[in-house]
Amino acid sequence: MISSESTSSELPVINGRLRDFSDDPIACMRRVQQEVGNLGALQEGDQQLVFAFGADLNRQILSKADRFHSQFFAIRGPKNSAQRRLTSGLLSMNGKEHSQQRRTMKAGFAKRAIPGYSHMIAHHAQEMLSDWRPGQTRDVSGDMTGLMLRISSSMLFGMEEPELAFEIGRMMERWVELNQELGIAALVATDDFYPRYQEMLSFAEELEARLRQLIDRRAADESASGHDIISMLLRARRAGAPMTDSQLVGQTALVFAASQMTTAHTLSWTLFLLAQHPEVMRELVDQISDQPESNLRIGPPDASTGIMPAASTSVLDRVIRESMRVLPASAYSQRVTHGSTELNGAPLKPNSLVIFSQFMTHRNEQLFQSSSEFQPDRWKSVRPTGYEYLPFGGGAKLCLGAPLAMSILNIVLPMTLQRAGLQVVPDSEVNGRVVSTMFSPEHPLNMYLLAPCTIAETSPLSGNIHTLVTLPGQASQRAAA
Repeated sequence: MISSESTSSELPVINGRLRDFSDDPIACMRRVQQEVGNLGALQEGDQQLVFAFGADLNRQILSKADRFHSQFFAIRGPKNSAQRRLTSGLLSMNGKEHSQQRRTMKAGFAKRAIPGYSHMIAHHAQEMLSDWRPGQTRDVSGDMTGLMLRISSSMLFGMEEPELAFEIGRMMERWVELNQELGIAALVATDDFYPRYQEMLSFAEELEARLRQLIDRRAADESASGHDIISMLLRARRAGAPMTDSQLVGQTALVFAASQMTTAHTLSWTLFLLAQHPEVMRELVDQISDQPESNLRIGPPDASTGIMPAASTSVLDRVIRESMRVLPASAYSQRVTHGSTELNGAPLKPNSLVIFSQFMTHRNEQLFQSSSEFQPDRWKSVRPTGYEYLPFGGGAKLCLGAPLAMSILNIVLPMTLQRAGLQVVPDSEVNGRVVSTMFSPEHPLNMYLLAPCTIAETSPLSGNIHTLVTLPGQASQRAAA
């Protein structure tokens, strides 16, 4: 558990329950901002969370990696445990170790490596879409999660042994879920924490054993030329890159945890927003039908600044940018202070847990007018900095997988929209929830499949989605309710 002493009066403090943050992070962050502004703390007894909102505070946190250390996984496990090794990937590293390992990892995610994944991505997307038929009702969120399980498994472990890859991928998915569910224990221990903690430690042992089995197979074949991440890392290690077996296990676990669910959620939210905005859907479907796929694609953010490329004429480009702005797959990120430091002149104690938020930054009206609305055309003119728009994080910890994630979105979305028209089932309850930073649909996201190129009307909905994004007709829906 993170603990700290009471902060100086220079840092505004709200007394309350830390559990409020885990129960509903977005509501809690909004309350803190409303009551104390962009910098303040929520305190319960001698424990507290520090909240920092806005581009300037993002810059201070992300540009001082020596003072604000990354801690991707809240629960690391005992020193010599499988859980500790599995959580020892790039986003749990800092300083020289992080720089060294990031250089090694770059090869698997460089732009030149992306074409090697394209066929695999399209293969799995086509396999999923082959089951789609007009007239069906599909849980689109479930379909996208299953698709990303297969893509992430193949990306990491290759397609030579698909059943082993998918078995490890399913185990990875369960392990990530356990880490998400137990993440609150970093703040407040629940009654059932210790039995479930032991369950997670035991499961981590099984997962690591299977991972090492696959790594050993790849390592034994020195002539292997696969495009999967493990093969690339093993080749880099044979060429002299420093990476131990334990580090390889940790990097593999991190890549899966950081890529699989976030990209699945982005796909789900983007399709939902398109289905609820028929004018945008029509414009995108028309462009997909008229233009070659290569003209639609959007590049990743600049590796040094985090700034997205200049706006293009592609509707798909603008739709993806706006979807990641209004419903970002990661609602917030966290850092732990290393030694005494300060934000805006307010002193922070060592080991203070600092929350900064993509969701809150993207809702800044000074940066994005009508910020709660899905308006892809805003990207014809706006070009925010990497601290104003940060779907992939920023600074030294800018996501290495951003180019690959963008490639997946650029391939899967057009294929999906060419396969079927989409309509959210009317009167569905749509709720967004945040679990361990990840922002996802809480329930199945059920949609009717229509004939290709069919554009449906906006569906009336219930749920907290109306507090998260302003949808067309929302005012009349509220009046009717």
